[in-house]
Amino acid sequence: MSARYTRCTALFLEVSCPFVLIILTSAGVLGNRVLTPLKISAILGKNVTLGCRVEVASNFTLTQSAWERQMPSGSVTLAVYNPDYGTSIHPEYKHRLAFLSPSFHDATIVLEDVGYTDMGVYTCKVATFPLGNTQASTTVSVLVEPKVYVSAGSSALIDGANKTTVATCIAERARPPAVVSWESDLFGTSEAHLQDESDGTTTSQVHYTWQPNRHSQGHTITCVVHHPAMQSDFRIPFQLNVQFAPDILVVGYDSNWFVGRENVELKCKAKANPSAHHFRWMRLDGEMPQGVEVVNNSLVFARPLQRNDSGVYRCEVGNDIGLRSRDLRIRVHEPPTTTLLPTTAVPVQILGKVVTSPGNKQQALFTFPTLAPFPVSTSGAVIGGAVGGALFLLLLLVLGGIYFQRQQHTFLGNYYTKQCVEPVNMQKTPAPQELQQVCRTASCNRSTDKDLEEWGDCERGHAISSRSRALREGDHKHNHYQSTYDRPGTGRYPAQSPLRNGLEELFHSDYVSHTDGSMISRREWYV
Repeated sequence: MSARYTRCTALFLEVSCPFVLIILTSAGVLGNRVLTPLKISAILGKNVTLGCRVEVASNFTLTQSAWERQMPSGSVTLAVYNPDYGTSIHPEYKHRLAFLSPSFHDATIVLEDVGYTDMGVYTCKVATFPLGNTQASTTVSVLVEPKVYVSAGSSALIDGANKTTVATCIAERARPPAVVSWESDLFGTSEAHLQDESDGTTTSQVHYTWQPNRHSQGHTITCVVHHPAMQSDFRIPFQLNVQFAPDILVVGYDSNWFVGRENVELKCKAKANPSAHHFRWMRLDGEMPQGVEVVNNSLVFARPLQRNDSGVYRCEVGNDIGLRSRDLRIRVHEPPTTTLLPTTAVPVQILGKVVTSPGNKQQALFTFPTLAPFPVSTSGAVIGGAVGGALFLLLLLVLGGIYFQRQQHTFLGNYYTKQCVEPVNMQKTPAPQELQQVCRTASCNRSTDKDLEEWGDCERGHAISSRSRALREGDHKHNHYQSTYDRPGTGRYPAQSPLRNGLEELFHSDYVSHTDGSMISRREWYV
């Protein structure tokens, strides 16, 4: 091949074959290509693949492919592939370098256990006939994957303490430096520190600072590391361990403790970190009653409740952080006074049959499961309210009847018939023969003089009827006006004097006596 290039060079120098050279160059450019990546990132201590793809035209023949490395002292051939003679590897790389799948179209190699000294420029060369050599270069950089871990803070997290370092996320000896952060929904802060190492790597440390709170006990924060040597982000969770004094809860008292109640107890529950190791029950307002025991952190009343069990009780719990207590006031009331319904069975006959329980001679109680009974405490109030309402309605009916009866007996006539009843006897029911003396003038009207004359005749008729009835019955208790003005020989007014006639016409024509003894003007009566 060197002889050919020498002859071609001679021809070129002699300008005897410029056209042939132009044709060969054009064919090489158009028919042969070597493809390699421009940059390759290798991870320290791991394998790296250097890809090289050969594209050869059909009128060209691959004679050899090789990899060279540029060193300060010059180029060094690392590996050679010849279709006729096979592969050849440099002695220093014999145990770490090999062709992946050598062929006319592939010259890819694999370099194992990459170190810092493997960084540099690598060139893939391909020799073809009749074109000659075609090549492409790639730059290899060595990445150092960081060692990632999380370290807890130097001091314990205690509830209510000042801000302190909770944890530190470390990405050690990375090349290039790793990007480190904390993910958390707490109100903490992050602080990063970078430290360059002697081998060209960098160590990153990010501290998470926060003020401890007992409510965040068991909460998780996450360290996140990003580096190009890793296929994805590296995440490390860290669980908070906040220490706090006991939180105490006393259960068992329902505000319905009464004398005689049984099977009651008070339970003292505590939440603490670290766990509580001290429990104590005491009574603050007196001695602990007899028959009350402490069992598994619970205050058990082993007997029925008594009145003197009322008082203030305290549960005291402690751990390594502190001692806390919880007080509870207990009130024992008198037993309920409501009588409970009897529990004995009552015989019930259903469709002519009596329901009885098997094996028992007594008759069983038939109940309706769909109808719930009234509560014992409210049945009396419901019945009492119903009876009271019925009595009230009955009283209203009686009063209304009395009022109606009194209205009916107020006067015999009415305001619309204009019947003229005798003044003396209006308080009693007139007899049939007396009703015949009543003036039945239907057209009694005060609008004309004729009406006034008729009213006067009516009244005079009433007076005559009254005197004759009094003589028949022997009643000497006449009307005051009649006894005064009609008595002959009194010497006060003559029997037929004008004054007497005028008074009679005044009283009998314009006034009518009422049931209560008062006089009512006929003008007002018939308004």
